[in-house]
Amino acid sequence: MCGTDEYAYRIYLEHPHLQSLMEQNRAYLEKFTQEYIASSSLRGANDSLYVIPVVFHVIHMYGTENVSDEQIMSGLYVLNRNFALQHPDTGNIVTAFKPIAANCDIVFKLAHKDPDGNCTSGINRIASPLTKTGDHSVKSLIHWDPSRYLNVYVVRSIPNLAGHCLMPDQADAKPEWDGIVIDDNYLGNIGTSSELTSVVMAHEAGHYLNLFHIWGGNNVPGYYYQPVGQPVNCTIGDQVQDTPETIGWSNCNLNNASCGNPVDNIQNVMDYSYCNFMFTKGQRQRMRAALNSPVANRNNLITPANLAATGVELTQVCKADFVSDRTVVCAFDSVRFHDKSIGPATSWQWNFGDGTTSSQQNPVHVYDAPGEYNVTLTAGNAYGSLTSATQKIRVYGDDVNPFFVETFEMVNDFAQTPLSIRSDNPNLQYTLSQPGEGFQSNRAAVLRLPDTSATFTGRVTLFSPAINLTAAGMPTFSFRYACSQKKLNIDDALEVFISTDCGKTWLSKGKRTGANLRTVNTPQTNLQWVPADSTEWKMYSFQLNAQQAVNRFMFRIEYTNYYGNALLLDNIFLNEEAYTDVKDTYYDTSTDVIPNPTDGFVTLYGVYADASYRLINHTGALADEGVVRDETSLNWSHLPSGIYFLHLTKMRGTEVHKIIKY
Repeated sequence: MCGTDEYAYRIYLEHPHLQSLMEQNRAYLEKFTQEYIASSSLRGANDSLYVIPVVFHVIHMYGTENVSDEQIMSGLYVLNRNFALQHPDTGNIVTAFKPIAANCDIVFKLAHKDPDGNCTSGINRIASPLTKTGDHSVKSLIHWDPSRYLNVYVVRSIPNLAGHCLMPDQADAKPEWDGIVIDDNYLGNIGTSSELTSVVMAHEAGHYLNLFHIWGGNNVPGYYYQPVGQPVNCTIGDQVQDTPETIGWSNCNLNNASCGNPVDNIQNVMDYSYCNFMFTKGQRQRMRAALNSPVANRNNLITPANLAATGVELTQVCKADFVSDRTVVCAFDSVRFHDKSIGPATSWQWNFGDGTTSSQQNPVHVYDAPGEYNVTLTAGNAYGSLTSATQKIRVYGDDVNPFFVETFEMVNDFAQTPLSIRSDNPNLQYTLSQPGEGFQSNRAAVLRLPDTSATFTGRVTLFSPAINLTAAGMPTFSFRYACSQKKLNIDDALEVFISTDCGKTWLSKGKRTGANLRTVNTPQTNLQWVPADSTEWKMYSFQLNAQQAVNRFMFRIEYTNYYGNALLLDNIFLNEEAYTDVKDTYYDTSTDVIPNPTDGFVTLYGVYADASYRLINHTGALADEGVVRDETSLNWSHLPSGIYFLHLTKMRGTEVHKIIKY
């Protein structure tokens, strides 16, 4: 079902101050359309190709509605196929309508320049619970200038509808609502959609270009809408001369007839039959008239200046970009890289950061040594090349610890922890809290929204290193967290996953939302909120079974945040029983061990006087010992990868530093 008529009616009722303007727009556009059609008849057919720049805004909650780029391209393909009379069943058009079936000479293309002139894929992804409502509110999240772009919003659901769109006269009066909203199940013919439902996009694009439903509807004073299949529809019509008047159909019986017709145009895109894939010559003229009209600035879309500004016809690569299927792996695991460059790239040069390269477009690479590697892509064509930003791949070895402990007390920066961060909001990252904000301790990890005006933060995931639990039996995993919410009963979520194959596959161990998630039961609007005391913290814990206690074990902590809430994490423990007794040792930050994590070469700063040290491995065994002074350099490159504890005995006592050796 299409909601264009219903939403037009709602605008008319809910915004009475716009009624007069919409009626004036409709009258002007109708007069313009009829004059354009008459002029076209006199001067002959206008066969120039019109191109419309399109941007897709995928509004999602990390579910299947977050459709793939491939499904979006399928949606564009099906849309253009229907406008060009290229549907595979075109040969089966009912004989009576074959002479008037039309190639509309209108093409929809992805924009590759955003409103600021920056390179874009033409696809934006925004997480928001508004995807469940699918009304005009989604346009408040993002809306590109509708005089330059057709905005298409892909959503999870539009209650009882498949899509909706403002027609030009309405969009001119309410430009911030201009665009198409479509349920993901009706976009393209792959993924969550199908060939049967794929016509909806063309149907809504017809409304966007001033086509009514084939039975008429909202083209009458007062903006009432007429449901499909009503006998009164025979008296209304769609103001297109070559489409027979009809009651409208919701089934695909090609013998359906109404309003005195021998047969109705069941296959018309603007019907509800779901076997509809043709426009008529009259509809073609009406849509092309809309694209020459100033109403809702439709005439600006197709100008050469706008096509150049929106980048629909790129000849050069304007951005080299890529994604990988994994950013944290173990040695000898493969990583798949996918080229996402914008523009017609014909050559690719990958540098994987370990001394190897590739010229494939989408290579698979295997890292055979632990470490952190910077990957770059240079993409280009005959006009030149561009290099992408660096993506980091962290690779772990097999010789790892039988436990994991992170109290955030022995590091000076979050980057010194063995945890890796992946965030779909680059401005949102975990940092160390201020002193005194930890759970019964000094420090914690904290995630806060940097912009007080934003309502969406995104999904942020922490990945552990690989851990060897083969001798751990049935260990326990636990951590403390504190969470506030600006709004209660919303969709924020904290979920923990485990992997027994170094992150290739994951198993959810539990998800907390709503009252189960938050640790304070009153809304907190202060983005710098910190828990008042230990009562405003909760524990998250579970026990692993013997089959899950394997080598290359990993965990990840995933937080999905929609409303700018604070989250603090502390005391992440896995198999704490195997942890050495350094938990009870005096800690001090007066000495710096740099770098940490390290490949084995470190320098100690802030020792000042002679001090003795002992380096202890995860089993409690002595790995190294000696005496150091200020700026002493040590070489532990011969030691296996893993976590070590540097016991440094100075005049005031012994301090302990956790050393991560990769």
